[in-house]
Amino acid sequence: MSTLTPEELEGRLNAHRELLIDMLAAMIGGEMQITRFIQRLRDDATFKDNEEDPGVLPEGGFAIENAAARELRTVLQAAQARAAADAS
Repeated sequence: MSTLTPEELEGRLNAHRELLIDMLAAMIGGEMQITRFIQRLRDDATFKDNEEDPGVLPEGGFAIENAAARELRTVLQAAQARAAADAS
């Protein structure tokens, strides 16, 4: 296993914390809140990685946000795969 940078670790932890808070709030709020939660999760997972200027190296703050977005994408993809498998 590779060693994570502090920015990568912070971003991933931030993603899990926000995901847990949003998930619990959606569960408490009911069906409409769950729908909004799913949409926010999809929106948050689309944070781009220097696509507008590929020559720029990410700074610390950007690296944290990028790590959080990557982690959210990974969690969302795993959840979608599990949901599809459960539906089969």
